[in-house]
Amino acid sequence: MVSVDLSKGAKLKRVIFLRKNNRSTVKWIAMTLRTVESRNLQNITLFTNDSLPATVGEAALQEWKDLDRLLVQFWTSHSIRPEVVYRARTWGKDLRSIASSLLPELSRRELVDLVETP
Repeated sequence: MVSVDLSKGAKLKRVIFLRKNNRSTVKWIAMTLRTVESRNLQNITLFTNDSLPATVGEAALQEWKDLDRLLVQFWTSHSIRPEVVYRARTWGKDLRSIASSLLPELSRRELVDLVETP
């Protein structure tokens, strides 16, 4: 799995990730964020997909927790409060109901903005 190298983006202010139906995307996002060297970065946004709650297995849960720790580091070092955008569901669970298990530290510290879209 190859990440995108963002280390050359010295003026990078905002990073947006669009998550597709691919479990490894969360791991790829974390790998990519580790390459950020910009001191100008102000915003990290992650768009999830509809299938997220149905696909959270043990391996995927660990990837989310790794991403959680990395995003806490961005908060600590750059005061960047990540935003996670998810679609409202008419059945089953949505991201808001499982956020504390996917992003435990961000949720506990109330450092993540969960944004529901129709």
